[in-house]
Formats: sequence, C-alpha cells, structure tokens
Amino acid sequence: MSSGHGSDRSGTGPSGRTRASALLASADLQGACIGEPVTTGGKTVPKGGLETLFVRDHAGQGSQAVRRLLAVLDQRHVRLALNAVTLLFVTLLFTGLAVHLYTLRNATISAATERTNHHLQIAALKLKDIIGGKSDTWRMPTDIDLQVALSKDALAQGRIFALIDAHARILASVPAGQRKLAQVLLAQDAQATGGTAGFAAASFTKKSGTHDAMTPKAKTVALPEGRALIVAAAEVPPWQGRLVVIQPVDAALADWRRTAWALGVPFGLAGIALITLMLAMNWYADRARAGEAALASATARLDAALDHGRCGLWDWDLARGRIFWSRSMYAMLGLPQSGEYLSYGEIASRQHPEEAPIAELAENLLRSGSTSFDHEFRLQDAKGHWIWLRARGALVHDPADGTPRLVGIAIDITDQKRAARASKEAEHRLREAIEAISESFVLWDADSRLVMCNSKYQQFHSLPASVCVPGTPYEEVMKAAKKPRVKKRQSIHVDENGEEVVAEVQLDDGRWLQINERRIRDRGFVSVGTDITELKRQQERLERSEAELRATVEALERSRLELEQKRHRLIELVHKYISEKERAEAASRAKSEFLASMSHELRTPLNPIIGFAEMMLMETFGPLQEKYKEYVADIHKSAQHMFELIEDILQMSRIEAGKVKLEVRQADVADILRECAQLMQNEASGKGLALEVEAPASLPAVVDPLKIKQVVLNLLSNAIKFTDAGEVRLKAWKEDRTICFEVSDTGSGIPSEYLDKLGQPFVQAANQYSRAKGGSGLGLAISRSLVELHGGTLEIESVEGEGTTVTVRLPSAM
Repeated sequence: MSSGHGSDRSGTGPSGRTRASALLASADLQGACIGEPVTTGGKTVPKGGLETLFVRDHAGQGSQAVRRLLAVLDQRHVRLALNAVTLLFVTLLFTGLAVHLYTLRNATISAATERTNHHLQIAALKLKDIIGGKSDTWRMPTDIDLQVALSKDALAQGRIFALIDAHARILASVPAGQRKLAQVLLAQDAQATGGTAGFAAASFTKKSGTHDAMTPKAKTVALPEGRALIVAAAEVPPWQGRLVVIQPVDAALADWRRTAWALGVPFGLAGIALITLMLAMNWYADRARAGEAALASATARLDAALDHGRCGLWDWDLARGRIFWSRSMYAMLGLPQSGEYLSYGEIASRQHPEEAPIAELAENLLRSGSTSFDHEFRLQDAKGHWIWLRARGALVHDPADGTPRLVGIAIDITDQKRAARASKEAEHRLREAIEAISESFVLWDADSRLVMCNSKYQQFHSLPASVCVPGTPYEEVMKAAKKPRVKKRQSIHVDENGEEVVAEVQLDDGRWLQINERRIRDRGFVSVGTDITELKRQQERLERSEAELRATVEALERSRLELEQKRHRLIELVHKYISEKERAEAASRAKSEFLASMSHELRTPLNPIIGFAEMMLMETFGPLQEKYKEYVADIHKSAQHMFELIEDILQMSRIEAGKVKLEVRQADVADILRECAQLMQNEASGKGLALEVEAPASLPAVVDPLKIKQVVLNLLSNAIKFTDAGEVRLKAWKEDRTICFEVSDTGSGIPSEYLDKLGQPFVQAANQYSRAKGGSGLGLAISRSLVELHGGTLEIESVEGEGTTVTVRLPSAM
C-alpha cells in the first residue's frame, strides 16, 4: 500500500482515538442532501454536488417519484387518458351541479307552494272566526282588517293576500301598498286561466257536492308576459267571497338563487382549477421531460466516461458516517446499485484485513491539517476478488457546521498492480533462470553499464561482489576482472553488421568455451559463455564411432534381407491359414447338413417302433405277460426319448443353417406362460413339486407364440427334471419396452465353472447328479437360439446346491 499526504499512521493505536474517530463512531445513517455551498480550491460549489449531479443514481424519494411520474406521463396514450378523465370529471361535476340545482329549484317551489297553502289555511280559519262575529248575513263585510288574520311569516317571500267577492273585486289586500299589483295579477291570472270562476273552481277539492274551505290547493300559473305565480284561493263560508294568496315564483326562489351562487362559484372555481392544473401538468411534464432528457444525456456521458475509465466519484460525509458513490463505483466492485448512501461500516467490511482502516486516513488528515490525499487500498468485490483502488481527493469542511467531508475520485488500478506484480515476478523468474543456467551470462545497456549477470560470469572472471551490481560501468568491471589464459581461439560466425559474434575458445586447462555476443534492441548487448568441453569430446567420440556405424549399417542391410525372406514365408503361412479356415467352415456346414439328413432318416424307422410299442402296451391283439409289458414300456420310452433327441438335433441343425423363420404376430405372453405351466403341472405334481406362476393379467408383445412356448416348456422341463424337492416358480413382468420372465427352481444347481458353457449344443453340467438325469444338452441351446432370434437375451444364474434361475428378456415389439 502506498499513500501520499494521507498515509501517516502515527497515533492510530487502540488508545489514540481522534476527532474523526469520534465523528465516525457517533454518525447516524439518516439525512437528506445538504444544499449549502462549500468552498474548495478557491471555487464555490454546491454542497452535495456529487449527489446533485448523480441525482438519478441517488434514491431520493422525491426525484424517484418525479421520474416515475414522468415515465408514466411520457406515454402519449396515458396523457390523453388523463386529460380525457379530467375533462370527464369536470363535465360530470358541472352536470351533477346542474341536476342538483334543478332538483333543488323544484323542491324549493314545492316547499313554497306548501307553505303558501299552509298560510292560506291559517288565514282562512282566522278570517272565518273574525267575520262570523261581525255579521250573520251572507254578504262579505267591507271593513275587514286582513292583517289580523295572517300569521307571522305569511307575507314573507313576496306573498300578497287579497279578499275578493263573487265578482272578483278586491275588498281587502295585504300588504296595503300591493292592492294595485294584486288587481293586475288577478287579471292576468284570469286571462291565463280563462276567467276568475275557472280559477276559483280549480282551487278547491269537492267532497259530497260541497266545497271544503279547509282544503285549498295552490298551483303555479305561467303569465303571458313570462312571469310565474303561485296562486291559491280559499272560500270563507258561508259568505260568497274568497281569500286569495299570490306569490311570484321569482320571490320564492330568492333563497335558491343564493344557494345556487354559493354552490356554483366554488364548483366553477374547482373546475377552472382542475382544467388549469391539467394544462399545467401537461406543460410541466413537457418541460420536466426535456430537462430529464438533458440531465440523463449529460449523466450518461459522464457515466460512460467513468465506466470506460474504470474510475468513480465519491463523497464521504464524516459527520454522518455515510458515503455517496457514483454508479461506476458499484460497477467496479460488481455490486448491485442500491440507490442509497453507504455507511462506513459497509466499506470497512470489504477492506483487506492486512491494511489499516481507511478511517485512519481521515484521522491523519484532521491531525496534520492537510487538505489533499492520495491513497491506495484494496476492497473485496461481489465475487470475492480483491480490487486495488487509488483514491485521490480533498478534505473540505461544511461552512455551516464545520463538519469534515472527503470528496474525490477513485481509480481502479488492479490491472496496474497485476502488471507491476507480474513484471516483478517475471524479473525474479528471469534472474532465477539466468542463475540456474550452466552458462555465464552478462547483460550491458546502451551506455555500457552492467544490467545483470549470474554467478557463473562472476566466477569465470573472478569478480568481487561489489562490482556485480546494476549500473557499474563496463570499464570498472573489466579492471576488476581476472582474464583467463586462452590457448586457442577460432571464430565461428560474424554477421555483416557486427551485431552478432560467435567464437570458440580453448583455455589452458583444456576446457572449451563458446562465446556468443549479440547487440540487442536498445543498443546494449548480451554475452553468453557456454562450456562446450563435453560437446567437443562428444564430437571426437562421434568421429570414432562413425566407422563403427558404417559397419553396423552393413550388418543391418544383411538383416533386412533376412527379414524380407521371413516376411515371404509368413505370407505363405497366412494363405495356408485362410485355406484351412475355409475347409473348417465347409466341414461345419457339412456336419449340419449331415445331422439334418440323419435326423430325418432316423426319425422314419422310429415312428413304427413307437406306434407298435403303443399298440402292444394297449394289448390291442391280446394280453401280454408282465415281463413283456415291462420290455415294451422300456422300448416305448427309449424310442420316445430318441425321437425327442432327433427332433432337437434336427431343429438345432436348422437353426445353425439359418433355416428357422419366425412367424411373429401380436400375442399375450402372460397367456402363453400360464398355458405352459398348466401343461407341466402334472409332471411337477408327479414329483411332488409346487409349480407357481406369478404374472400380470396381460403382457402384449409381437412374438412367435409357438417358439416362445417351446422356450418356456424347455425351461420348465429342465427345472422340474433337476429339482427333487421344493418348488418351481415362473414369474413375468414388464420393464419399459421389454417383456421379462424367469424360471427358478430349488434343485441341485450348476457348478460355476460350467455356467459359461451352458447354452452351447451338446454341453451339460457334467456332475454326478446331471448325468443321472440324462439329456442331450440341446434344450438350453435351442432356447437361447430362439430367444436371440427374437432379439432378446437368455441369462443363467445358479448356485450349486441352492437352485437355478433362467431369465429371458424379449422386446415387446420387433
């Protein structure tokens, strides 16, 4: 590790905690970017400038939200949808307001109508009481004070009460100043309704042919001039007069208009604000997108420069214990970009354990008062490799609170370190290699100064170690050298330019040296002295042995002629071997043909022997003596055995001659196995053996059923023949596309030395037990041949004295 101003490690022991250590120990990981400016190098830059420059690499929640919003708004269809939704919302807002106001207007008119009816009813009742006390005639009195009959709020909202006679003349009206207006309104009402009587008649509900003065009914009348009135009338029985109330609709809607203004103004302002906000959002999105694009372009160029330069920017806030990294810093260490500040602990945990913590750099800077630093250290990347970084920067202080910060760049110098280490290792290996060679070696530079030499050169010239150091001039080395006495010198090679000289020198002690001097690229030269004494001696020995070699060559030539003769004799023997092989194959074919012919010839006389023996056993032509019956039974048994033997010989010869053809078809192997077991059941029961079959319900396969049946019967027959006690088991199963079945017994077993021979024609396990059972040994050979014709295999496993298992594997489809 190398360092500049910040490499002083004094006073950094366990007890030497400084102000920077205390700051680091008490730092928290919170905090937003500090926006106040700081001064460094005579220039004022915004504090947190790196964070501002790399704002999109720093996970500020506000900037992240803005970028996400801009990413969404940058899509044209999203913006159109937002605008459409905003306009739709404003439209629905005003439509709802209009519907609400319209509904509220109708409700207001209805309420006013009800209140008008209510006040009319109260006034009619009071007026009935007042008039009833003054007169008992049917004529309406003219001195009525109508104000007394009205309730407190009867004249509110522009209502006019008028007492009229049968001829629609106004006898009294309230308010008093509205009498003329009442006449005009009544006249317009009469004109609109077609006459006063028509209005009065429509203003009552008839019950049982009489008028009920207590049930007036107000209605809204539209006047020709466009005004609307709420008009109601009530009779005051028993007099022929009416109490009429008139209320302009405009007056009734005064409160509604105030409510409409109270609601319309805020809703209108809200709609205008939404539309303004929509337009502002589109304008801001366009401006922000342009600014984001410019920032992204500038940041991308800076990121590209940092990435290609294998360097990064960082800002270490010592007071808060957090470190800001640019994206390229994460890339150099192969770390995922978390978008957050890194704590000092995260960096310290990746620092090489052999190096002093980087916190000492801050301590040394604070202690020494230095403001610049140049420091090299190692950090572990995501894959566990060590990365060399060279950090260069400055120590600055926050003018607001005086807290220190380290700001600078970090350069990946791993390749440089590797190159330097490789160069040192190469130089070390080169020195070791030069030292290990048996030649003397010396290298001079262009100024004739010593670059390097090995101990052989030092010994050859008897040089002291003081002059064998790099940089010693050629003249000093030659003054200190002891030149050997030369007996003989001869030049071997000198090129035209004198760049290379090769010479052989014989010393007084009899040694020979080959001196090679060559000019190198930087105009220095290298000299190698090789001891060729042994080569010279070898050359002499070679010359002596040359004559011996000529004699050897002549002897080899004679040997070559002898080998050629032996080769001709060997060729003759090969031809003779091929001829003998052909004769042996012909003899084998002749044997097979002979066996086939003889089997047929022998089978012809056996048929009548077997037939006559069976007739005699059945005593067709009369009874036989008991002794003759035994003789005839032996004759029949022997003839039958011989017939079976001939059949086996005939089938084996056909198989060997390739004349047996399979007649394959779809068949159920499980049914064949069960049928064979049933055929052999009596034979097994006769020996007291248990014959068990274990097979699935169906084992479909494409086989020759007769040939498979013959194989199973042969195997069962052998198992029963060689088993005296126990059981014989026939088991079948399926493995992928292979049909498998095995015949196992608990018989005498087969010696291991005979297992490899079984299955060959006329080969039996020749032990005492098998010889007692008899047989030709063709059964297994025929069975193996038939299984192999199906493309299957037949395997025999046996343990002498425990039993034998024969396993057959057949492909389910040929």
